Amino acid sequence: MFTKVDAVPASKDAPSGAATTPPPKPTFSKSYGTFCYRLLGARFERGSGSELLQERLVRAGMDITPGMYYSVMYLTTIVAVVVSFGISLVLFHSLLKISDWYAYVALITGVTLASVLAAFRFLISSRISNRKDQLERELPFTLSELSVLASTGMSPIQLVRRMARRDHDPAMTLEFKRVVYHTDVEGKDLITALAETAKGSPSNSVRESFWDLANMIHQGGNLDEYLRAKSDDIMKLKRLVQKEFIERLSTFLDMYVSLVLVGVLMIAVGAFLINALGSTAAGLNANELLILLTFGFVPVAVAMTIILISIAYARAE
Repeated sequence: MFTKVDAVPASKDAPSGAATTPPPKPTFSKSYGTFCYRLLGARFERGSGSELLQERLVRAGMDITPGMYYSVMYLTTIVAVVVSFGISLVLFHSLLKISDWYAYVALITGVTLASVLAAFRFLISSRISNRKDQLERELPFTLSELSVLASTGMSPIQLVRRMARRDHDPAMTLEFKRVVYHTDVEGKDLITALAETAKGSPSNSVRESFWDLANMIHQGGNLDEYLRAKSDDIMKLKRLVQKEFIERLSTFLDMYVSLVLVGVLMIAVGAFLINALGSTAAGLNANELLILLTFGFVPVAVAMTIILISIAYARAE
């Protein structure tokens, strides 16, 4: 929904009369975000709580304003509620012809409303978590590379500029590019640039590393030795996290067996009993219950299990 577009400056060596590459066409998500902002964004820019949201958006790496975030969230919620109301009305009232169709329509519409709002709230937290995990995954190797470069006698500003020109470890490279932006574009000293970049980072380890690096530059000290020791400490912590993930896999296995396999069997047995007794469950007969089980409960349960394992694995990488 929210994308980041990096501008590519024109080459200084290109002749003035040469044809330039046309700018890329805006994507649907960017165009949709612009439309939502023009419609509602200005009203939310002046709202309370924008400072806290702006800080979270920066830590999530989302280059948007709070007004754009709120406008996209509310407009998307309205569209989703209208669509879910129409689909559920046609399904339960016209196709299935359930007597209590209004209850199901209200339930699905309410669940859609809550789900969309929760999804937008979760979006920021998820991006902060993903960015934090990626930074902490790359940090030990970045510190090792820094220690090697520091042992060659490079100055601190040369180290930062060299790290910003890397073509690997994109998350940490972007952090060093932010430092270079603060120094070369905004004209700040290296210590202040490191401190401000650390403030916008979602990772405590990265913040501590940048603050310690700024203190080492300010007070003086053996930068190579510090970076080597810091890299070893973070690598040990990473091994502990991976060990915890392996132990957590047994919990996910038990949850999958109890929730998916046993739950499916119990609902299927209940559907057969309903069919044998000729009764219904919440207005659904056995066939309708089995359809909801096959295309509703089972995919959702499997998807939730996969998502939980993926999140745990990403944090343990």
